[in-house]
Amino acid sequence: MNIFKFFLSAFFRLVGCIFGWLVIAPLALIVPKEKNWVGVFGQKEGRFLDNAKYFFLQASEKEPGVRFVFITERRDTADVINQGGLESYCYPNAKSIWFLLRCSSFVVDAASWNSRFRFYFLLRANIIQLWHGVPFKWIELGQWKNHLGSLAWASKPLALKARLFFYRLTGRRVRYAAVVTTSDFYKKHSFEPSFEAELFPVVGYPRNDFAQSLSGNNLELAWSNFDGGIKAKLNEWLSQGKKIVLVAPTFRDSGSAPMQLAPASLAAMDRLAEENGIEFIFKFHPYEKNIDNISGRHIHVCDRQSDIYPIFPHLSALVTDYSSICMDFLFVDNPLLFLIPDNDDYLQVDRGVQFDPRTMMLGPVVPSWEALLSALLLEWQQDSYKVERALMRAKAFDDLPQAEAIPQLLALMREQRWIE
Repeated sequence: MNIFKFFLSAFFRLVGCIFGWLVIAPLALIVPKEKNWVGVFGQKEGRFLDNAKYFFLQASEKEPGVRFVFITERRDTADVINQGGLESYCYPNAKSIWFLLRCSSFVVDAASWNSRFRFYFLLRANIIQLWHGVPFKWIELGQWKNHLGSLAWASKPLALKARLFFYRLTGRRVRYAAVVTTSDFYKKHSFEPSFEAELFPVVGYPRNDFAQSLSGNNLELAWSNFDGGIKAKLNEWLSQGKKIVLVAPTFRDSGSAPMQLAPASLAAMDRLAEENGIEFIFKFHPYEKNIDNISGRHIHVCDRQSDIYPIFPHLSALVTDYSSICMDFLFVDNPLLFLIPDNDDYLQVDRGVQFDPRTMMLGPVVPSWEALLSALLLEWQQDSYKVERALMRAKAFDDLPQAEAIPQLLALMREQRWIE
């Protein structure tokens, strides 16, 4: 984002802020709340994936006396959920606005929940943040203080002070009722420095159950936005004993293509896959638009907007670079590999990190696709980082069973009298 777009966006948010405080806020302060109404909102425009999705599905099963409603800006998402027997409203229709005014709790997993006036409708609600990753990159306040590249100026003291005041005014920075954390280590070093909240419960992430505790219609809903083309082939691959490898690079703020994927590398990957019974699934970040056109007989590009987590228990390895998806993969306990080209400049121009990323990379770190393919075959033979993965799993998740994340969070909500 260049400076002109940055300030233009700020101007329109300021205009919306004035309208929100003068028109919507007074209404939100007088409309009575329903204690057992809980809204859920997914990332960006309310997509049905990640922690918000799995909270919604699991909580709906475990607390039938509470009304859970998934709020989304996508008509297709609302239709799928309603057809699956649960409740969803498409924002900003009248029913969704009335629900936001009346609900007592609102569960989110990213920062975009506050946009399009939702912050003002939810002024008196308990906002519960299930952040969408166990980070080693800076997030929220840490990121605002450590911008790189073209936005580095925005982290200078005077600019930062002005931004934080503006963010407070517009609801971009709020004091949450709770920010869910995954371990005491991450609570202390990542979440508490990045967010303001009354509570930082250590319970884990619902998505890391990988839909295994769901059943019936809710299990079908968990798979509903998994890539249909890959889902159609999955049973065949499993029956043939194929190894399935997920390749999931992080998004580059600078707009550069990740991992320097070239036609020659793709050809080598296809040959290796043919010889060794491998299927490669590429899952790019929703913002990534540089390399969606890759193809091969054993190379499959997953829909960028789809949910990849249901397939995790079937994966034989994960390849990434700086993505926090590697932390979730610790529960699969299969080899992790990290492709970091020698001339990679991600840490200089894209995102700063709060931990040395090499200490969090629990697998071979290779500079090229050719080296990656060799390392992949070797790791399947010896799995040389198994002990290190177990240690990191204990550090990042306190060895908590992730299937218990929602029961513990619901118990906290009852204890705090957010629900009855």
